[in-house]
Amino acid sequence: MVSDTEVVGSNILAVDLAKESHDTSAPGELGKETQPAPTPTAAQSAPAPIQPPNGGIEAWLFVLAGFFIFVNSCTFGVFLEYYRTELLPDKPSSTLAWVGSVQSTFVTIVGVLTGPLTDRGYLRPVMIIGHSMVVFGMFMISLSTKYYQVILAQGFCVGLGAGAINIPAFAVISSKFTTRRPLALGMASTGASIGGIIFPIMFRRLTPTVGFGWAVRAIAFVNLGVSIPTLFILCRKPGTRAPKARTVIDPRAFREPIFGTFVIALFFQFLAYYIPLFYITTYARVKVGTTVDFAFYLLAISNGASFFGRTLPYLLGSRVTPIQILIFWDTVGIILLFSWISVRTTAGMVVWTIAWGFLSGVLVTAPAASTAHPTLSPSLDVIGARLGMSWAMASVGVLIGAPIAGALADVARKEFVDAQAFAGAVMAAAVVLLIVPLVAAHRFNRRKVENDGSA
Repeated sequence: MVSDTEVVGSNILAVDLAKESHDTSAPGELGKETQPAPTPTAAQSAPAPIQPPNGGIEAWLFVLAGFFIFVNSCTFGVFLEYYRTELLPDKPSSTLAWVGSVQSTFVTIVGVLTGPLTDRGYLRPVMIIGHSMVVFGMFMISLSTKYYQVILAQGFCVGLGAGAINIPAFAVISSKFTTRRPLALGMASTGASIGGIIFPIMFRRLTPTVGFGWAVRAIAFVNLGVSIPTLFILCRKPGTRAPKARTVIDPRAFREPIFGTFVIALFFQFLAYYIPLFYITTYARVKVGTTVDFAFYLLAISNGASFFGRTLPYLLGSRVTPIQILIFWDTVGIILLFSWISVRTTAGMVVWTIAWGFLSGVLVTAPAASTAHPTLSPSLDVIGARLGMSWAMASVGVLIGAPIAGALADVARKEFVDAQAFAGAVMAAAVVLLIVPLVAAHRFNRRKVENDGSA
């Protein structure tokens, strides 16, 4: 949601800059007739008080609501292993991976619609519909016994619901912060880490005692419980509509060299991102030879490590930009993905899982904070739309990444090297492409510092 003051503030600033850039008066012509020198001073001072608050009670309540939203980002990895071994043992891993891929794709691609809807003031209905679909979908998973039921309930219903609330959470938080924006987004997204710890343990502990159905229903009741305070915080008052309607997708943005290169880089990054998250438990059981219980807990360990990845890199404040954080940790990701090939022991698996968990926390938050940079989102009132467009491109990678890895891996022969090498290679492509927005952001920030210093 973008408030009236933020929209007006950016409009006033744009008008002031336009006036300055088109002022062609010669110095000698500035006589008494053109004396209203106080007018520019007033105009220049007007935008200052109506910039984003960069904090405050309402802003941090939005961060809390975002935290609850990400708690509801259900972990698919624990379900994949259960589907493969218990519920749907006749289905190959590549087929089962489509459930998680469809769910994760909708989580990102639905933002193409819900991001601009949030910009237009429809935050309340978007949140109500999204949370309702997540809870309903989880209850439907508990009744599923066949593959088509699972993919409809988890892939489509939960995915669409989570997608409806995911991008708006990033957008409304981004609109409330400036220099603290990366930290605020990181803190909100730690909810996914907490959910990723709690839900696998709940599922693993409850399934042997109460069965698959009630184990999933217990998770659904938790989803319902955290939805209530979220809706109360975000839906207390209707969203503010921007004075000018905007299109859901702006094709011209994709033709911008910087933004276009950035979204293609996200495609390659997320082509690799979910491969380890989906296959950690399977790899641990099949290749490393861990127990079933230990393999399930690896997912909780990974999500626990991601908590720190979502927050610690952003404590550096303005000294390191989100784009710099993103390209650095993508480079680390290349090393980790290729080193995954050599993991053969339980201790090595734990260390690698912690490292990838931390990295995954960075890679899922840095793109949103990066998109809010002026080189990628020229004004605050397009952040929601630009986030949706960038995540839409990323969602294509999410959709096909895990199934490709499932086709490349041979679980029966305990061969995963092709899938691991594929993940490392596409992550390398992402790093190369991110150099373009990195250089652009660096030049923009340097010019801004120089202009502020000369003012």
